[in-house]
Amino acid sequence: EHQAASWCLKLSCILATLFLDSYLQLVCLLNPTRVFYKFLLYRKLTFLFPLQVCGRGFFLSEQSECLPCNCKGHADYCEDITGICINCKDHSMGDFCEMCEDGYILTPGLGGRHTCQPCACPLPIPSNNFAVHCDKGGATLRCKCQEGYAGNYCERCAPGYYGSPMTTGSSCKRCDCNGNTDPNLIFNECHNVTGHCQHCWGNTAGANCERCAPGFYGDAISAKDCRECDCESGFCDMHTGRCLAEPSTVNLSCDQCIWHLIKDMENSNKTLDQLKVGVLNITTVEHTILVFMLAIVIPIGFFDLQFLSTPHLKLIFLHYFLAVENLNLLVPTLLDKLKLVEDKKPVNNVTTNIMRIRELIAQARSVAKKVQVSMKFNGQSSVEVHPHSNLEELKTMTSISLFMRVDPDKDPIEDRIILYLGDRNGVRDYMGLATKNDILVFFYKLGAEDIEIPLSSKPVSQWPAVFNYVKIERLGRHGKVFLTVPSQSSTDEQKFIQKGEAPGTESLFDIDPQDLVFFVGGVPPDVKLPPPLDLAPFVGCIELSSLNNDVISLYNFKQTHKINLTTSPPCPRYKLAFSQSRIASYLFDGKGYALISNIERRGKFTVVTRFDISVRTIASDGVLFLMANEDKFFLLELKNGILRLMYDFGFSNGPKLLENNLAKLQINDAKYHEVSVIYHQSKKVILLVDKSHVKSMENPKTTLPFADIYIGGAPSSILKSRPELSSVVGLKGCVKGFQFQKKDFNLLEEPGTIGISSGCPEESFMSRKAYFSGKSYLGSTAKISPFDNFEGGLNFRTLQPSGLLFYHNEGSDEFSISLENGAVVLNNRGVKVKSHKKQYNDGRSHFLLASVNNQKYSLLVDDEDKQLKKRPASAVGSSYDSDVKTFYYGGSPSSTSKNFTGCISYAYINRLDLDIEPEDFKRYPEKVQISLEGCPVHQPPAALLSRHRANTSGTKQDKSSLPPGLTELGSDDQESAEPNIKSCFLSSSPKSIHHAFRFGSIANSRQHYADFPDSLSQRSHFSLSMKTHSSFGLIFYVSDAQEDNFMALFLAHGKLLYTFNVGDQRVKIKSEDKYNDGSWHSVIFIRDGNVGRLIVDGLTMLEDSIQGNNVSWHISGPLYVGGVPPGRAQKNIQRNSAYSFTGCIKNLQLDGKQLSSVADTFGVTPCFDGVSEGGTYFSEEGGYIVLDDSFNLGLRFELVMEVRPRVASGVLLHVHSADDYFTVYIHQGAVVVLVNDGTREFFTKMSPKQGVCSGSWHKITVIRDANVVQLDVDSEINHVVGPLSPSSTDSRKPVFIGGTPGELVTVAPPDFAYVGCMRNLTINNSQVNFSKAVLVSGAVSVGTCPAS
Repeated sequence: EHQAASWCLKLSCILATLFLDSYLQLVCLLNPTRVFYKFLLYRKLTFLFPLQVCGRGFFLSEQSECLPCNCKGHADYCEDITGICINCKDHSMGDFCEMCEDGYILTPGLGGRHTCQPCACPLPIPSNNFAVHCDKGGATLRCKCQEGYAGNYCERCAPGYYGSPMTTGSSCKRCDCNGNTDPNLIFNECHNVTGHCQHCWGNTAGANCERCAPGFYGDAISAKDCRECDCESGFCDMHTGRCLAEPSTVNLSCDQCIWHLIKDMENSNKTLDQLKVGVLNITTVEHTILVFMLAIVIPIGFFDLQFLSTPHLKLIFLHYFLAVENLNLLVPTLLDKLKLVEDKKPVNNVTTNIMRIRELIAQARSVAKKVQVSMKFNGQSSVEVHPHSNLEELKTMTSISLFMRVDPDKDPIEDRIILYLGDRNGVRDYMGLATKNDILVFFYKLGAEDIEIPLSSKPVSQWPAVFNYVKIERLGRHGKVFLTVPSQSSTDEQKFIQKGEAPGTESLFDIDPQDLVFFVGGVPPDVKLPPPLDLAPFVGCIELSSLNNDVISLYNFKQTHKINLTTSPPCPRYKLAFSQSRIASYLFDGKGYALISNIERRGKFTVVTRFDISVRTIASDGVLFLMANEDKFFLLELKNGILRLMYDFGFSNGPKLLENNLAKLQINDAKYHEVSVIYHQSKKVILLVDKSHVKSMENPKTTLPFADIYIGGAPSSILKSRPELSSVVGLKGCVKGFQFQKKDFNLLEEPGTIGISSGCPEESFMSRKAYFSGKSYLGSTAKISPFDNFEGGLNFRTLQPSGLLFYHNEGSDEFSISLENGAVVLNNRGVKVKSHKKQYNDGRSHFLLASVNNQKYSLLVDDEDKQLKKRPASAVGSSYDSDVKTFYYGGSPSSTSKNFTGCISYAYINRLDLDIEPEDFKRYPEKVQISLEGCPVHQPPAALLSRHRANTSGTKQDKSSLPPGLTELGSDDQESAEPNIKSCFLSSSPKSIHHAFRFGSIANSRQHYADFPDSLSQRSHFSLSMKTHSSFGLIFYVSDAQEDNFMALFLAHGKLLYTFNVGDQRVKIKSEDKYNDGSWHSVIFIRDGNVGRLIVDGLTMLEDSIQGNNVSWHISGPLYVGGVPPGRAQKNIQRNSAYSFTGCIKNLQLDGKQLSSVADTFGVTPCFDGVSEGGTYFSEEGGYIVLDDSFNLGLRFELVMEVRPRVASGVLLHVHSADDYFTVYIHQGAVVVLVNDGTREFFTKMSPKQGVCSGSWHKITVIRDANVVQLDVDSEINHVVGPLSPSSTDSRKPVFIGGTPGELVTVAPPDFAYVGCMRNLTINNSQVNFSKAVLVSGAVSVGTCPAS
C-alpha cells in the first residue's frame, strides 16, 4: 500500500508539472510532495489536499527537512512548503518579514534579528511619526513627510496647517479660517502653532475668522456679508445689526479664553506704559499686575521728596487712581476667568501662570493698601475701601487711624461725616467719625444704643490747616478718640484724648462679613447711614493710616464716587511732622520686600565690602537681607530671635553656616540693632552687632557673584530656588536704614520694592496675643482690686477642657477666671459664677467679660451666655489701697489649677490709676515659656473632641500589658494589625501632581530604574516634563560600570545639556534658553546611534552627531533619575551639575511608554501642589532617615521633636542593637515610648486630649535616665520606672527616624512608617541636621513639608 501511494503521488506530481516548468518535472520524481504542493498553491487548490507536512513554526526544505520559519522573530508560523511568513507583526513585511512598513525604519538587533521602529520624523513613537517613508543615508535620517508636515524631520507644520508635531500626542491640522482670508494666497494663513487666523478679510474677526469684526454685523461664514454698523455708539449686535450701548460679548472656548485673557492683561493698563521700565522677561499673563505695582511703587519714593511741582503731583496721583481703578475692574473678571480655566484642568504652564497671576494680585493688593497718599474730598465724593482681611479681629477691638486736614478759613466747619464702618442699611452695629457742632465726634453702637464721644477740648475750627493725626479705638464696650496736632512755629506738638463707654455689658462688634462696608468721606446714595451719621459729605483731605494696626490706604479702594484727581489733587503731607516719625524708617509686614537692583551702581565690591542694616523687631524669624544668583546665595536672617548667616558661592563642600546662641546675636527685643556684614579680601565674612565684633568665618577665595539684594523678604521664585531658602520668612518689623559701602539707599525709591511703607509705629511692637503651652504663664503688676472692683475681658481659643486664664491671690484669697471641663468659671474667694454652656474648648475664638462690684459678680461669654450671682453679704470688703499687686495670665507659679493651653488675645483689666487699654504682653516682666507670635490652635474633627483617654504606663508582664500597637501583633485572633484605622484631620495624601516627583531635598536624592530593554544600546527616545528654579542639577544618567559609556541630561547655568559618548568622542547638545523659571517644560532627548536630538516644549529641536559607524555602546544600569549616588557621574559631567536636580519631574517615558516601577528611592517624594513650609516630610510611600553616630541615645539622654502627623500610627524614632532597643512611636493618636533593656520591656504612653492627629504641631520631649523614662507631649507629662538592669551598656547605636528598613527584624516597633512632618529634632540640646544624615531612604523630603 505504501509503494502504491508513493507512485500515485509521483504520477500526480508529473501531471501537475505539465502546468508549470520543465525544471519541476525533473525534480518531481525526487521530491514529489514539495512540487505537488507548490502546484496546489499555484492553482489555489490546497483545500483539496489539506496536507500538514511540518509542525507549526516549521517548513519543509528542499532536502525534505523541517526547518524553523525564518521570520526574524516577527511571525509565529510560515507556509509549510515555501517557508513564506504568515501575518508579519511589529510593523514588518515581506516574504520573510525582512522589510518594514511605510513610516518605519529597519534597526539591526542582536542575533541577526531586527526591529521596525517608527521613523523619528520627528519623534520615534507612533503618535508622532509623520513620515510616509524614511531611510538612512549614512548617519543622516531622511524623511518623506505626510501631507501637512514639513522640515527635514517633519518637525513643523506645512503652510496652511497648524499644531506642534514635536509635542507627544500632538499633530498638524489644516487651518480653518472659514474662507475669510486673502483669496490670492494658496494657503490659509494661520499661526503655525495655535491655528489662529492671522489676516481675516471681509470685515471678519475671531480665531477662525468666524464672526464679524467689532462695528460690523452679518453672516461671516455662509453669506460672508459683514457690513458696518449704522449706530452712534459704533456698536451693534454682530448678527442682526441692532444698535448697542457697548460691545457684545462672545462665548469662547477654553483655548480662546486663555488667549483672550492674555490679551485683556496686555491692554488693561495702557495709560501706564511709561512706567514699564524694568518689566523684562515675564510672561504675558504677569504683565498687567507688575505694571500696576510699578505704577504704585515708583511715585511713593518720588513723593517722599516733598517738593514736586503741582503738575507732576497731579500726573502721579492720576496714575495711582487709574492703576487701582483698572485693578478693581480687572481683578473680579480675571478671577472669574481663572476659575473657568482651572475648571478645565489645564496642563503644563497654564496652571503655573494661573498661580503666578493669583500671587501677583495678592501682591498688588498689598502694595495698594500701603500707598501713603491722601485724597481730597469736595463735599460730594466718597471712597469705599477694602476692609480688614481678618474681620473676626474687629469684633473685640477696632482701631482706625488717619491723617486729616481741614482749612477753616476756606471751608467753614459744618456737620459732616468723615468715615463709616458698618452695614449698608445702617441698622446693625457700627463705628463712625464726624464733625458735629465744630467738635470731632466718635460714634459707635453695640446692641441697642448709639454712643457719642465728643472731643470738645479742641474745636475743629481751631485746628491748623495741616494734617492732624486722628485715632478712634474701641475695646469691648470702651471707646476713645485721640487727636495729635503737629508742632507749629509757635507751639509744640499737642495731644488730646476723650474716652467713653457703652452702657450695659455688650462688648462685641456684631458685623456680617457679607454686608460690611467701609466708607471714607461720605457714602453713595444707595447706602443708608445710621441717624447720628446721616450728615453731609466731608470737605478736606484724608489719608488713611491703619486699621487694627495694619497699614491701610484709600488707594486700596473698592470703588470711588465723584472723586476727580484732576480738579481736586491730593494735599501734600510732610511725613516727618510728628515726633514719632522724625526718623526715616521703613515698616515690613512679613509679605513685602525691598529690592536694590545693580547694587554696584552706588559702590563697588572691593577688598573690603560692607553691608549695614539697622533693624527693630520682636519677631522670632525673618530675613534681613538676601542675595541670590542661580545656585549661589548669601542669607542673613533671624532664626528663633537669633542672627543666622548662611552662604554658598559654589563651594565644593556646600554652604557655610554661622549660627550661635550668643546673647549678642539675639536682637528681637523691640530695640534698634545695627547689624554689619563685612566681606574681607574675598575670603572672610565678619559679623558685627551694634558695632561689636561677634563672629568671623573663612571660605575659599571667591568674588561676590551678585548684582541685586533683597531686604526684608524676597519673591517666592527666589525662595524656591534652593532648599536652604525654602523655610525663609519675611521680616515683621522696622528697618531704619540700609547701607552698602557706607552709602544710604531710599528703599521706597527702588523700582523693585514691593509692599513696604514708611514710618515705624509703636503699635507694631505691641504683643496683644500670646500662646500658652500648658507650662506657660505671663505675670505683671498693677494697681488693681479684683475682689471688690473688677472688669476684665479677653479673647481665648483652646482645645483643652480646663486651664487657668487669669489669676490673682492675696494670701489664701484667690481670684481667678478659668476653663473647667469646657465651661468658663469666675471664682472670687470661693464664690463661683459658671457659664451655662460647656463647649468653649472647640478651637474657636470666644470673648469673655467678667466684672465684680459691691452688688454682684457677673460673667458674660460671646455677648450671649450671661450669668450673675449676688455678692454674698458675708463677703469681706477690702480697701481700695494703692499697693501694686501681681496678677497672671494663662497660669501661675502658685495656683493648684492647671495652666492654660491655647491663645489669649486683646485682654484688658481696669487699673485704678490708668485707662482701660489692651494689655501689651511684650512689656510683662514674667514671661515663662510663652510665644507671642501666632496661634497654632485649629478646630479638630468632631471625633477628636469626643475622645478622652487616660494616660497609662506600665512594664511588660503578659500579653494584656503589651504596649499599644504590639497588642494586636501578639493576638492570636488577628491576622494583622490595623495601624491607621483612626482618621487624621490632615489627609495622608496631600494634593500632588499625577506621576510627578520632587527631587533635591538632599544632595543625592534620586530614583533607580533597573529594567530597560536591550535596544537601549542602539537607540532610545526618552521624554519627561520638569520644573525648577535651580540653575544646576542632574536630571538623568545611565552608564556602564566603568562609566566609559554614558548618557546624561542635566542643567548648567539654567540651560539644558544633553550628552553621550560615541567611543572616545562626545555628542553634546546645549539649549540656547534657560528653563529654570519654575514653569513646566517638556523635554525629549533622543539617541540614535551616533546622532542625538534635544527637543524642548515641542518647539525647539537641537541636533548633534559624531562621524563614524558601528561604534559599540553598552550600558549596564541602573538608570538614575534626579541624581546619582555619591561620587558617580563626576567623571563625565561638571561638578555643580553632578548633584541632585532640585525640582519636580513627571511623566518619564521610554519610547512613548511609562518606565517600569522604581527599584529604589532616596529622598524623593510626590510633587505636592500648594504651599510648603519648613520641616522634613515623610510621605505615605514610606521612608526613613539614619543619623550619623555623633548622636548618642544610650542610657541617659534628652530628645525633643515637633511633629504634625497625617496618620494616627507610625514610628517616629527607633534605636536598636542585638540585645536591646528604644522606640518612640504614635499609635491611634497617642505617643508611646517603648524600652527593652535586654531583659525586660517597659513603656509609657501619653494621650493628649486633642490627640496628636489634630492637624496641629505637637512638641514631644523624652528624657531617659537609665531605667526612668519621662514623656512630655504638649506639656502633659507621664513617666515610667523600669527594672534595673546591670547588663545595660551605654554604647552608640544607629538611630532611625520616621521608620525602619524592612530587613530590620525586631519585635518593636510595629512595622508601619510615620507619615507627616517633623521639625526641630534635638538630641542632648544638639540640633539634628537631616541633610547631613548617613542615609535618607525612600519618600522623604528634607527641608520642606506640604503645609496644612
